[in-house]
Amino acid sequence: MLTDTHAHLYWDSFEEDFDDMLKRAINAGVSTIINVGVDIEKSEQALKQVQNLEKDPKWQNIKFFSTIGIHPHESVKYSDNPDVSIHQDITKLEQIYQSNISRCIAVGECGLDFFFPSPVIPSVSEKSLDSSPSAQNDRIDTNQMNYSAVNYEVSLRASSSVNHSSPKPAARYSGSRIKNLQRKLFQTQIDLAKKLNLPLIVHCRDDRSKNSENSEAWDECIEMTKNHFGIYHCYSGLLPTTNYIIQNTHFLVSFTANITYPKNEYLRDAAKIIPLDRIVLETDSPFLAPQSNRGKRNEPANVVEVAQTIAEVKGISLEEVASKTSENVAKLLRMR
Repeated sequence: MLTDTHAHLYWDSFEEDFDDMLKRAINAGVSTIINVGVDIEKSEQALKQVQNLEKDPKWQNIKFFSTIGIHPHESVKYSDNPDVSIHQDITKLEQIYQSNISRCIAVGECGLDFFFPSPVIPSVSEKSLDSSPSAQNDRIDTNQMNYSAVNYEVSLRASSSVNHSSPKPAARYSGSRIKNLQRKLFQTQIDLAKKLNLPLIVHCRDDRSKNSENSEAWDECIEMTKNHFGIYHCYSGLLPTTNYIIQNTHFLVSFTANITYPKNEYLRDAAKIIPLDRIVLETDSPFLAPQSNRGKRNEPANVVEVAQTIAEVKGISLEEVASKTSENVAKLLRMR
């Protein structure tokens, strides 16, 4: 059976065919889905959705869990008084967790995202979002902008309290200012995970538009988290990062369907050298559909394509990948 360690089932794009989507997941062999929060509202929404699903007898053959977390691109809304406002929201995250500790199983999605080099966080309407990002920024699928990571993160900003239609002066949103806000927000969530003895689900992305070897964000993420445990979500580390993670951390590495994209040979190379007992699978639904379905909405059933790709590069069976990666998730949850 397969485990999708990272999906956003509460996203609006699932509303029209939600039941059919879950039926397809079950038919594909998915037995567990982790519904990942990205801010206060969506963390609460993710848990409520999981609670409702577990009460519904028609989903008795699939398990659901949720997480509490604040995505790094939410950091801009804490710029006025970060120490106070971040503390307030971390308290809210803990309250969500305490309301159902059996279903809420991790802190995340949290981390560092240095992809946007602009001195001002882009507004939703900015035309630059329609341009093709560098191929080095591997979470971006330039052929499926409707369900790319860019659109995902822009929609996060659109839903926050920040007025993105009227950006603040560039000095306030300088690159260094944004990075420092992200670091502060991330560290408080690391501290929360340690306090609650919960795994982290870490979002990490570098800006490789000018330097294909850039690993600033990954270097910092690993340094900040290496003494804890959890999942490095939507893995995008280069070879030195991969080797360091294997040798010096206890984190699991999660691959999503961008491992199926022809240009991402380096991800398939990473999957070859990372031991199977350190790998888990995800879809990041509704984003990052596999190569076979690029440009369309992703969904948990497609995690089988991630598993198949890893099976192929390792020269093992799909069944072995499915079984071992699900076992890895189960072991992680028992560490709580």
